[in-house]
Amino acid sequence: MAESFDLLMDVSPKKLAWNFLVHVVRLWKTPCRYNPKEINSIEMVLQDSQGGRIQASVPKALVRRWNDNIDEFKMYKMSNFIVVDKREKTKTSMNRWTLNFSHRTVVLLVENPTFPLQAFRLTQISELLNADRINDSQLIDIMGEVVGKEDPKELITSKGKETKRLAILVEDLDNYRIGCVLFGDMVDQILPYLDDGRVEPLIVVLQFFRPSRWNEKTSVQSHFDISKLRINSDLEEVRDFRDRRLAAIPSNLVRISQVNTNNSHSGADELKRGDVTVNTIEEALNSTQEGPLWIAGTIVAINSGKDDWFYKSCRKCPKKVETPIGNRYECGKCGHTHGSASLRFKVEVMAYDGTGSITLLLWDRETVQLCGRQAEQIKDEEELYAEGYPAALESLLERKLLFKVNVKSSNIKLYDQVYTVMKVCEDDTIFEMHLPNKTFSTVTDTGCSNSVDLSATMVDINNLSDSQYSVDVVEDSVTSLKCKTPAKTATMVLKQQIPINIENEEELGFSTNKLTRNRRKRQKMQLHDNNE
Repeated sequence: MAESFDLLMDVSPKKLAWNFLVHVVRLWKTPCRYNPKEINSIEMVLQDSQGGRIQASVPKALVRRWNDNIDEFKMYKMSNFIVVDKREKTKTSMNRWTLNFSHRTVVLLVENPTFPLQAFRLTQISELLNADRINDSQLIDIMGEVVGKEDPKELITSKGKETKRLAILVEDLDNYRIGCVLFGDMVDQILPYLDDGRVEPLIVVLQFFRPSRWNEKTSVQSHFDISKLRINSDLEEVRDFRDRRLAAIPSNLVRISQVNTNNSHSGADELKRGDVTVNTIEEALNSTQEGPLWIAGTIVAINSGKDDWFYKSCRKCPKKVETPIGNRYECGKCGHTHGSASLRFKVEVMAYDGTGSITLLLWDRETVQLCGRQAEQIKDEEELYAEGYPAALESLLERKLLFKVNVKSSNIKLYDQVYTVMKVCEDDTIFEMHLPNKTFSTVTDTGCSNSVDLSATMVDINNLSDSQYSVDVVEDSVTSLKCKTPAKTATMVLKQQIPINIENEEELGFSTNKLTRNRRKRQKMQLHDNNE
């Protein structure tokens, strides 16, 4: 009579005498927290004939008994387990339960497997890129060819351990690409394969990697000891993938290019798709719909001072950290503690496009992309301009850029004049292709434009002397020309050039939101008077 086996999907804590026939699709060892050279537990992912999966764990007390006696990709008969609910935050399977080895557990190797091994549950890259929401608690498998690489970087973990980081670009059979970040030993594992001029495809399987999405950028990354990087493995799935890639791309072409992960966030790819509308600054300021939109503009001013162009953050995530507790910083978001905080950019600038000016907040990623320096490097130099910001930030001025800004409820309802930048594109060709159908005025050495768009007719402020233009016309045309020139000085210049009668000089205070509110207020007052 054939031996019967339980299915992993039927596991529950109600009995101990379980009997399984399974493949080991992944096995790893977790080190002790205070002694990395000592094994704390052996973890594995098991799969049965129906495709069901579950994680099994060998506790520290039994590590010596089972260490090196169980191998990946082999079949075993396993019986007698304690079923527990570990409530792991990061999941290797959809099964709620975990099988704990005990002193009664029996494991027997099956020399002739009775069902095939299906080691990978591959997620399509397009599925990740198009997902409305990323479940970063469920680890996934991805197969693809390495088509791009970044230079490796040295890092120090929150626990003071030195490690490495390397970003690569992976492409699948449908030519979809996704960024992948490798840490630790995986960097040393893949570096010998990343030779310049490589013409043979480098096929990788990213097993149990963690998906993530940050600022609309989707990527995957290795997750501690659970993840496994398989390079050019001699497996049927890999051989089939390789053959199909070679059929599409001959092996006489260079296959891996140097990439910059900062540029991968620039938004150039999004703009190249051709389905993006770039708005004028005036349209952005008058927008009543929350959400992201693109604008084009020239950075004409840096509003940050000596100590407000950066902030102290957690070393693991971008969250701001406050005053240290004792000699440690504790992150309120991810819970990590650090002996020192990291410095990240938080630079407020003003951009202008001929229809108006807008205050933008550039966070760390975008500022690093534009100035090519890290905040900690600049802070060490302490070379400050009279305005108070570091000299290195001066390179931001007069840059013509495309900005993806986030219009928030506070920008619409509370008249918050600072708009957060989500992405930037500094490609000149793309910039020219996506200019709005409005005049994009040049900026003079003083930081202000000589001309404004007035009902599609260009008016030269320097030659304008007719007093027929009312305050409303000035508000509609000279919308928020805030720049490095102080507001009061700019007001006096305009008063000399355009003779108009105003009772309150502050009414021309160079804030688009403020001008718009004043105009609407007068319109309401006039309507009220007419009704009376």
